[in-house]
Amino acid sequence: MYLQCWAVMCCNVPQERVFKASGSNNFYMAMLLVILFLSTLPAMYTIVSIPPSFDCGPFSGKNRMFDVIQETLESDFPPWFGRVFSYASNPGLVLPFILLMVLAIYYLQSTSKSYKQSNAELKKKLQTVNIIFPIHLMIEINTF
Repeated sequence: MYLQCWAVMCCNVPQERVFKASGSNNFYMAMLLVILFLSTLPAMYTIVSIPPSFDCGPFSGKNRMFDVIQETLESDFPPWFGRVFSYASNPGLVLPFILLMVLAIYYLQSTSKSYKQSNAELKKKLQTVNIIFPIHLMIEINTF
């Protein structure tokens, strides 16, 4: 019981800053992330797929705007940096990395929920012990 009491007292420390809308905070952050992703889609589509103007502009004479990045890596940076960048931008590495990050976020969120449930159960146990303990004290006092 004392170990459970100590765990409840240590793990259930109130926040220094009070968040009144903490439930809607996650929804707000998710909406911001979705809007950021949707707003970058047109720019990414333009950079990767639409051919630039042939006559004028910084991308003239190129098949895609993305070719400028590859040329810059080949001409202005050391050769090892271009190889590292090409390996890092490989979809075979990027997609598993993103999947691993999503799984890590899911795992951390689920462990956080389980810790929250166990803390709630410990609080309930502590409250029931506090309710029962004074009754036992009264019974012992009355018997003497």
